[in-house]
Amino acid sequence: GTETSEKDTVGLGNESAGQLLTDIDSHWAEESIKELVGIGAVSGYPDGTFRPNNMITRAEFATILVNALELEQRSGKVYQDTAGHWAEKTISTAANYGIVSGYDENTFGAKDPVTREQMAVMIVRAAKLSQVIEEISFKDKDNISDWAKDGVTIAINNGIINGYPDQTLRPQGNATRAEAVSVILKTIKSFGE
Repeated sequence: GTETSEKDTVGLGNESAGQLLTDIDSHWAEESIKELVGIGAVSGYPDGTFRPNNMITRAEFATILVNALELEQRSGKVYQDTAGHWAEKTISTAANYGIVSGYDENTFGAKDPVTREQMAVMIVRAAKLSQVIEEISFKDKDNISDWAKDGVTIAINNGIINGYPDQTLRPQGNATRAEAVSVILKTIKSFGE
């Protein structure tokens, strides 16, 4: 059905665990990408690319996180804009586990790019990371939304999310597929400890 084809187009199917990706050689996240593809939590696109620097949507991120942590499917909230969406079940599962929340009662924003602060909060909720709240010293830390401050701080203190070489965090910036993979892989490793 259409569900599979749309899933394939976002590089999320797990049919391609042995797939050789053509565009990740010497990318900073090459090893992380190979590892996550190897366990079937994410895949390349049908044309053999991974497109590591492309943005990743909220639906895609939630789905890879649910797959990577091998969370049992549960029925949770279905938002008006996720009903019938290819990721309806994984978003619903993530909502049931308390990993994601919508913008409001009806809207999840499945197709919106996930921001780095949203990614941090989802990760902290998913992995139940310890509440290390030490002061962080990025130049742009005042740009972190109030609701995300604790989550971002915990993710940084647990070594899950890093800043950029210029000492910025870019919390409102859109996460790339490579950043998402790297963060999820670190989460799996902390989850398993």
